[in-house]
Amino acid sequence: MAGEEKRETPKNRVFEPYENHGKYLMQDPLVEVREYPDHVRILAEVSDQDPNSVIIRPVDTSRIEILFRYRGRNIKKLITLTTSINLDNYEIKVKNGVAKINLRKNTR
Repeated sequence: MAGEEKRETPKNRVFEPYENHGKYLMQDPLVEVREYPDHVRILAEVSDQDPNSVIIRPVDTSRIEILFRYRGRNIKKLITLTTSINLDNYEIKVKNGVAKINLRKNTR
């Protein structure tokens, strides 16, 4: 308010001032990996309902990078899998803000 003086921060303060609370409330989207006998399923919170907005890039045969939008931010997640996958055969479905990504395991 006009005419008010700004107070000094007490020296014994052990918490951040209230003005900085936003950076602590910003959360990353949840990503869950489930393994089945013939495939791996990844569930991720996404903002967009378009399956084409979810991009999968292989890093190697057991690691992938997933790119998508979440609450107005571009998110990039590196996921390490316990098994080798075949990126020639995968499926992405998005429903109610959750992307369901099915990746077939390598049969070799």
